[in-house]
Amino acid sequence: MPITVPMIEEKEFKTKVRGYDPVEVDEFLDEICDEMIVMQEEIARLQAQLAQTKRDLAYVQPAAPRPAPAAAPAPAPSPAITQDASESAQRLMANAQRLYDETVAQAKEEAASILAKAQQEAGNAEQRLTEEQEALQQQVNDLRAQARAYRDRLIRLMDEQRAALDAADLD
Repeated sequence: MPITVPMIEEKEFKTKVRGYDPVEVDEFLDEICDEMIVMQEEIARLQAQLAQTKRDLAYVQPAAPRPAPAAAPAPAPSPAITQDASESAQRLMANAQRLYDETVAQAKEEAASILAKAQQEAGNAEQRLTEEQEALQQQVNDLRAQARAYRDRLIRLMDEQRAALDAADLD
């Protein structure tokens, strides 16, 4: 018996003491229903496209005399069609999973690239700041040396002035 969207939506599960979370199960079943609806629409679109292609092909090929088909009632979907739909759905799910895996892998690569770039930029900024700190420290050292030299010169000048005053007092 083929599973339909209404069957999934109406399915009720028994709850047990240590069973699954019913809300989580319902959400997952809703996702399955949504995916089935998308797949059914895709199957219908592909069948319409196939029919159109067959019509186009029949139009392009020279028309051979064909006996008129007898009007027959529309046959019920055969198990082969249901199996084809199931296989198509499985292929669609496999393709979706592959696309998901590729997207996740690509996102991880991009995240790693962004992280590596950020780490490199942080390293460069740290190096620039270290160089700037060293330059400022050198300026501080230079200013201290100039201040010592100025103080020493001032002390010498004052000593010379004192000596000159002492000499002037003696005279």
